[in-house]
Amino acid sequence: MLKQEIELLSQMNVDGIITTNWDLLLEELFPDYKVFIGQQELLFSNPQSVAEIYKIHGCSSQPASLVLTREDYADFQKRNPYLAAKLITIFVEHPVIFLGYSINDPHIQAIIASIAECLTPDKLVQFERNLIFVGRPAEGQGDAFEGAMITIGRDRIRVTNIITDDFSKIYAAVDATKRRIPARVLRYCKEQMYELVRSSTPETKLAVLDLDEIDQKEDVEFVVGVGVATKQQSEAFEIHSDLVRSSLGARGYAGVLPDDILADIVRDQSQYSAVDLLKSSYPSFLRLSNRYIPAFRYLRAAGVDSQAALDRSDFDAARTIVKRTNKEGFEVESYRKQYEREFFGLTTAEMLEKTTPEKALLMIPFQQRDEVDTNVLRVFLEQNVQRMLKGSYASFFRKLICFYDAVEFGF
Repeated sequence: MLKQEIELLSQMNVDGIITTNWDLLLEELFPDYKVFIGQQELLFSNPQSVAEIYKIHGCSSQPASLVLTREDYADFQKRNPYLAAKLITIFVEHPVIFLGYSINDPHIQAIIASIAECLTPDKLVQFERNLIFVGRPAEGQGDAFEGAMITIGRDRIRVTNIITDDFSKIYAAVDATKRRIPARVLRYCKEQMYELVRSSTPETKLAVLDLDEIDQKEDVEFVVGVGVATKQQSEAFEIHSDLVRSSLGARGYAGVLPDDILADIVRDQSQYSAVDLLKSSYPSFLRLSNRYIPAFRYLRAAGVDSQAALDRSDFDAARTIVKRTNKEGFEVESYRKQYEREFFGLTTAEMLEKTTPEKALLMIPFQQRDEVDTNVLRVFLEQNVQRMLKGSYASFFRKLICFYDAVEFGF
């Protein structure tokens, strides 16, 4: 269960993470997020308040930054006014979920108290609504969702307290309300806009072009559009975007994301150049925590049709990703008995007719590969890709796309 919880946690599209931990787990789970260690890095950086990790008690990678002793904690209270102001902004403007902290944790109470002292009564009410504590149940205790009070000095702060032994429920609920634009992409856009506005020579970064000129302008890296589009204009822009994508150079392929790959794999015809994708996009995927990225379709399109050919090729990143994905496997073992009891012997189409799309994600990988109807499976995946890549079953959907890729194009 913990492995599934961590996998779901890594897929959440949250604005930011505040931690008092010193380890590097969060950096591994969110490799595209910018990490700020203590107050000094915030002071001399350009925080965007999105896709960021704040390690407020330091990090093991910088031993001198650790808030460890009683003296360190006392010093932390006195010497971090900018960090405190940053936390006030985050806590007031966003819901904050505390994972693994007791409501009675004195250090958390100190942070909440310092923020509460700065707020007017109406803002304090909004602040209270944003505080959600999630913890594991004590022995014999069941799940609970309840209000709770924190007494800090003479003040009482109302918070929401959730008790559950399965944090994946929390992650799924957060994931279901996430924005359509990934946080890391939004942060990149905000950074680029900040640089454009701040630059004394904006002409080096800004170009004004008609749409018809974009695919002739090779050095445009960032485009911002502001205005109102009619339905016909939007459709025209989508068509033009497809044309631009088809003419991407190697540099443009470096911006392709794993979800773009997953959506493309289940199309009848790929929108990408396989060689450019394997050489320019796949190396960046090695840094991601996502274990499920398909590659066989593009390898075959690039002329690689066997393991020996793959070993001889210069597609090193794709070779590593194929090995990593195959090692993980596609079945969720805890559902094997249910498959054998309810779905064994059914065709792919019969399985899809018998159950929900969500349950089908878990059952189909148990089929023998020569039993899988890949035509039926591809249509199912294509019909559900937009909905399921953004939902609480996204990790299982990614697994099933990789399973399809391995069955249909693998060697």
